[in-house]
Amino acid sequence: MARSLHAADTTMSAQMGTLGSIPDGIVPGISAELLLQEMRSDVELLILDVRDRDDVSACGAIDGARWVPMHQLGPRLEELEDHRSTPVVIVSQMGVGSRMAFVMLAVAGFTEVMALEGGMERWLELGYPVESRHSQPPSRP
Repeated sequence: MARSLHAADTTMSAQMGTLGSIPDGIVPGISAELLLQEMRSDVELLILDVRDRDDVSACGAIDGARWVPMHQLGPRLEELEDHRSTPVVIVSQMGVGSRMAFVMLAVAGFTEVMALEGGMERWLELGYPVESRHSQPPSRP
């Protein structure tokens, strides 16, 4: 499986050039309200926070979110292998960065990927709970 993820990573870099041509609205989304409801009903899902260290430190993170910064997502896809058929909700700061993560996950074979509409800014605007993330997990090369 690591071999297919590596192949996906190589294919992904070739497809990143077309990212700018992905129109808004193509990436499936989930509202903050619905995400909170799903979390409270214990639906199995992976919340994948792709924001950078500064944003996570400044704003906190959605409780239980897995933090993999966007610039590390390609090399770290193998860590997410167990979630290939689990719903994955991508969290970026304003919802824009989710497009790149969506493409990377789709190319790698993840089947149920969506973006948090409005990103972390919307989550915070609604006053939804966050956990502090002053210490970050170790980065991988």
